[in-house]
Amino acid sequence: MNALDMSAEELAAAVGARPFLLLALLLAGTVGVLLGLVGVARLSDRHARALWGRAVRAYRAAAEHPITRRLSTTFPSVARVLRELSAAEYLVIHLALGLALSMAALVFIALADAVSGGASIVQVDRALARALHGATSSAGVAALRAFTHLGSGWALTVVAIVVAAALLWRRERVLAVGWLIALAGGGLLNYALKALFARPRPTFDEPLALAAGWSFPSGHSMGTFVTFGMLSYLGLLFVRTLRVRLAILALAMSWTVAMGFSRMYLGVHYLSDVLAGFAAGSMWLAVCVSGIEVARRRPGRANQPIPA
Repeated sequence: MNALDMSAEELAAAVGARPFLLLALLLAGTVGVLLGLVGVARLSDRHARALWGRAVRAYRAAAEHPITRRLSTTFPSVARVLRELSAAEYLVIHLALGLALSMAALVFIALADAVSGGASIVQVDRALARALHGATSSAGVAALRAFTHLGSGWALTVVAIVVAAALLWRRERVLAVGWLIALAGGGLLNYALKALFARPRPTFDEPLALAAGWSFPSGHSMGTFVTFGMLSYLGLLFVRTLRVRLAILALAMSWTVAMGFSRMYLGVHYLSDVLAGFAAGSMWLAVCVSGIEVARRRPGRANQPIPA
């Protein structure tokens, strides 16, 4: 039987029987996303002049619109912030991050609807979980038990404190506050989403690991995504070398994917839990980065460096 003749459930079981093939596929998808980002960046650079001109015209038209003028009178503080934004910043913040937010929201809603409605993805989840559980090894379990602790609440809290202290030492107060809000808010959002959907975790007669709380979305996956996403954002702010930037993004994405895989391998989360954690993390990360970028460019902070 070839892959084209297999149902989604059978394919999930076949992939789950080879756990590190699944990890390789997830990492290959990560590389594909990274290459896509590089391609978009190069395409944007190639057409930067045209994009700049369109952004300037659109920004001026919006600023001179009668509705905008009325809103500026009603909300002068918002108008002040918008006046400090250049057309390029407006394009990056409100189009690129807005697009990321919209796409992540669509993915999360689709997953949540499928899981809540008992769609076929639920059967795929269960088939993959059973296959992974049956294909584990003692060495793999020991290694991933140690690794998965690095995505726990206490580990991410330590990272949050260390990075916040470093930012405050550099007198980057806006970044420090934004960093803490991103990590703490992501944890609270995950808790709220778990309570909202209340999906039970996978169950096995002989569990490899135990975890408290609900399953959807994965807290380790979402927390790691937000943490390493913010670390990547900070890295892009302070690093100017393209190769180093790509290395930072590759490391962050690979680490996050490996964390999600560890939760599935240990049998405490389904595939859709992990994907939903990534999607919810993307949504929150886009909101936080957008907010930080606006705050960094409020009146009196116009000389702050802009990430490429």
